Amino acid sequence: MNTLAAWFDSRGYLVGTLPEDCVSDCSHAGACHADVEYWRRRLDFTVPRERAIAYLREFGAWTAEELAARTDDELAEVVLWAACCDLRESGEWLGLVH
Repeated sequence: MNTLAAWFDSRGYLVGTLPEDCVSDCSHAGACHADVEYWRRRLDFTVPRERAIAYLREFGAWTAEELAARTDDELAEVVLWAACCDLRESGEWLGLVH
C-alpha cells in the first residue's frame, strides 16, 4: 500500500483522519517530541518530502538548509505536530497546503 496516498492527495490535501487522542497527545503544553514520534510510528504518518519542506518553510521557523538536513521521519513529525496544533486551536487542518 502506498502510505502517501493514505494521508494526502496529489495536491497535498489531507485525506486521512487524525485520531482525537493523537491530536491531544501531540499538541499539549511542554515537550511533545516523544508523543509525536509515537503517533507518527503508530499511524505510519508519512509526507511527501518536497511538499513538507515547502509547507514548513512558510512558518519561517526553519531555513531551507535546516529542513533539507532532516530525515523524512523528522519532517513527518514536525508536520504531524503542526497539524495537531492547528486541529486543537482551530478544529481543522487541510494538509500540506495553505
